Parts: sequence; C-alpha cells; structure tokens
Amino acid sequence: MTAPPDQKRRHKVSVLSGFLPPIVILARPQMAENIGATARAMMNCGLSDLRLVAPRDGWPNPAAVPMAAGGAMIIEKAKQYVDIAAAAHDVSLIAAASARRRDIPMRETDPRAAAGEILAHQGKAALLFGPEASGLDNNEVVQADVLITASLNPEYPSLNLAQAVLLLAWEWRAAMLEASADTVSAITPPSAKVQAPIAEREFLYQRLENELDSGGFFLSKEMAPVVKRNIRAMFNRASLSSQEISTLHGVIQALTRRRHSED
Repeated sequence: MTAPPDQKRRHKVSVLSGFLPPIVILARPQMAENIGATARAMMNCGLSDLRLVAPRDGWPNPAAVPMAAGGAMIIEKAKQYVDIAAAAHDVSLIAAASARRRDIPMRETDPRAAAGEILAHQGKAALLFGPEASGLDNNEVVQADVLITASLNPEYPSLNLAQAVLLLAWEWRAAMLEASADTVSAITPPSAKVQAPIAEREFLYQRLENELDSGGFFLSKEMAPVVKRNIRAMFNRASLSSQEISTLHGVIQALTRRRHSED
C-alpha cells in the first residue's frame, strides 16, 4: 500500500533530521532591520544559529525584532563576536557569499552546489555574508573555504542581505529535503576527511605568519597582506585535518628551532 504524499514527506524529513543546518555569520552588518529580516529568512528554512561580527549599531538592538517576525527567537539567541575567526570557532567549513574575486585564488561554486557540499560535510558549516554596502573585503573572504557566486542578472546582480541569506538557506533546505541515504553516501564516502575547525586553522595561520615575519620572508610591506591572503587560500584549498595541522606545527617548530635558540 502506497503512503499518502504528506506521510511520505514527513517520513523523508524525519529520516533526514540528522543533517546539521549551517550557521549564518553576518560580518559587520549595518542595519538592525536587515539582521531581523535575516532571522526571518533563516526561520523560513529551518536555520537557527545566527552569529554577528562587529555589528555597526551594536547588539542587542530592538530595531531587529519587528523585522524578524516569527524568527524573533533567533534574534534573542544571536551572539556577537569580535571577528570572523571567533564567530567560526567551532566551524570546519565556511562558504562565503560574495562577488567573484579574480585577485584571490579561491575555489568557487554556485548556491546549489554549495548546498550539496554543506549537506555532505562532516562537521559544522557556516554561511558567511558581508555588510550591506560593500560586502566582504579580501581579508574576510580569504578566511572561507569556498566562494559562492550566484548567476543573477548581470545588469542587476545586487541582493539585499536577507535575500542573499534566503537564497542560500533555501538551497540548503531543498537539498536536504531531496537527499536520500544513497545520494548522501555517494556525495560523502565514509572515509572522507574531516576538516579542522576554523579556530585551529586560524591559530596555525597566525603562527606561520609570525614566523615568516620574524624570518624576513615578507620583503615588501605593501605586498605582505596579499601574500598572507594567498597563503591562507592555498592551505584552505587543501582542506586540512586536525592531524595535518598538528604536523604543520611540528614542521614550523623544526624549521624555526635554531633561530629561536640563537635568539
């Protein structure tokens, strides 16, 4: 006997309830009303963890509540952080929504493919969005593992903050609802490597940059920020595990031991 459509849908959702929704990180959001609208979009798609990095008008902000509507509980739980690394301390995959960056060698994808990658990811993932007026800057973008760009009308590709969040959140929800045990297994083999959390990666990058600074690697102060971003992007493309990061710390220690002993 065939189950009614609604019953089939309820069963599929219950089977897939183990999928972890992505976290939403808003970097330097400007208007509290847009934060509220973001919370509403998240609630529409079943996302609940909202993290704010240095909101312009401070936090909490009562102006966010009316725009949140049914997502008011997300506003109440939203936390504020000083930077992206702190907001993503327990995250191991960051997908940044941004215009294409030709000056940074980053992996790029579209919203639908990004949703599949997040769905298959073994660990916490985050969707990262920049401020309304300018979007993410290069130093923020390079902290992500992948850049998401949508093929919108080239004559008017601009989305407001809540629209951008809704677009990516909906793609994740649609992928979650359509996924099956077989397709998820095909996307993510049981032996797939688990990426290190952002906090571990950030600590490695800071240590490496400090040692390179001490060793005189950055010959041009003007070019140093660009080179540092490219180094981070290179390591992010490698999807480092915690064990690999531990190995790299050992490499840094071995390479710098003599210099430190002489100091």
